[in-house]
Order: sequence, then structure tokens, then C-alpha cells
Amino acid sequence: MDKILDNRYYDLIVSNALVTSYNTGDNITTMNDLFSLLHIPKDRMDPCDLGVNPYHSFPKLYTLESVVNTENSGEEQEEINPAAGLFGRGVIVGIVDTGIDYRHPSFMNNDKTTRILSIWDQTIEGTPPRGFAFGSEYTKELINFALLSEYPYTIVPSKDTYRHGTAIASIIAGRPNEKEGFSGVVPQADIVVVKLKEAKENLKRLFCVGTDSLCYQESDIIMGVRYLINVANRLNRPLVICLALGTSQGGHEGRGALSTYLEGLVQLPKISIIT
Repeated sequence: MDKILDNRYYDLIVSNALVTSYNTGDNITTMNDLFSLLHIPKDRMDPCDLGVNPYHSFPKLYTLESVVNTENSGEEQEEINPAAGLFGRGVIVGIVDTGIDYRHPSFMNNDKTTRILSIWDQTIEGTPPRGFAFGSEYTKELINFALLSEYPYTIVPSKDTYRHGTAIASIIAGRPNEKEGFSGVVPQADIVVVKLKEAKENLKRLFCVGTDSLCYQESDIIMGVRYLINVANRLNRPLVICLALGTSQGGHEGRGALSTYLEGLVQLPKISIIT
């Protein structure tokens, strides 16, 4: 099993400037240009004695920021300055969350093809995206093939069991439905989705979080954002990333691994990030 998935290993976020001081091998997983993950066997490390191994930090735990009512509220959708023609055409909306219901009509074109460019499901072992070592990537072509199938989940098995990511994506980029009085804010945008795997049990125990609590590792979010950036760069398209996730951990001073990464990204052209 890959160490990034193996609960027998602790994950430590380390600066790439320090990576050369470690026996890299398969003990290192690169997250981005700034940080990597160092995997240390639990049986070689007492978590109370953090000075044994030089480290940057343990990944913080994030959880869903919004409690979304997935039932139709009956409220009419208010159009946002329709005269401006800001419908998102040509823009990619990137969602890092609980996944997406790719069969939902909100994410289809008039011809029933998908508006989802790709999904990286970190929870399913298969063919990961290029440059990543775990999860499975499902392309637009594969999703369209699944939509034509009588058994779509045998082709693209990714599901959003919590429905949170689906709700967030529909609010941002859902296709208009006049009968229901609904429209996403930018209904002509394309969508790229990262379904996060849940945090390791050993990290939950380290932070005294219940093992049945729904939460995600900071490191997986960072890699999810990098995946979105890779897709946008490959297609040469502007990208808006939505992170409807939050944490009560850390100093909230913006110096953590995720905050530092996002701060650098928003300085780049054609990238916007909403948290």
C-alpha cells in the first residue's frame, strides 16, 4: 500500500528545502513547489516526542464549512447582474470537496453530455492523474461514456455520498432550471472536481478527534489544488477554485502550508481562490 494511504505511517509536512536531508526513497511525497510529505513509521516515532525527527508540521484537519440543505427550498433564484453577461463561459470552476454527482442534470449540457472536465477521486485506487501517486482520474470522455451506459458506476464509480460537493458545485455552476426557478451563479462554466479522501485515523487520534468524525488532511487539499492548477495550465484556461472547508486548528495567521500555497497562487494571472 502507498505510504500516503497507509495508516501505519505518520505524515509530516516538510519544506522542500529540507528534503535533501532525508533518505528520500519512497518516504517522500511531493505536494507542490514548497512542501512535501515525509512518511515516518508509527513504530519508530513517539508523537509526544516531536523533536526526534526534524519536521515542519503535522497536516491540519479540515472539515466541511457549510451545512447545505440539499432539498429544494422553494426560494426563487436571484439573477446576479444578467446584463453584464457574466455566465462563466471559458472559465474552469475547481471544487475540492466531497465529490460530485456527475449524473445530476445540473452538470450536463443540452445534449446530455457532461460539463465536468475531469474528476480526481482520491478514495478510489486505480489510475491516478499524471504526477500523483494515488486515487483515480476520470476524464470528460470517460464520464460521457458512463452517462450513456445502463450501469454508469461500473465505468466511473465516483460518488458524492455526503452531497456537499454536489451542492457547492450546483450553487456556483449549476445549469439553469426554469421549472425549479434555479440557476448557478456561472452556469456556463466548466467544472473540475477533486474528491478528498478522509484523513488518516492516526492523525485523528493525534489531534484527539473522533475516528468517526468527517475531516480531511491539509496535505490532501494542497494536492487537490495542485491538480486543479495542472488541469487549468494544460488547457490554458482561467481557473476559480472554491474551498468550502475550514479548520479550528493553528494560529490562523496565514503561515501554514495551505495558506502559504494559496497566497502564492493568487498572485498568478488567471487564478482566483474563494475560501
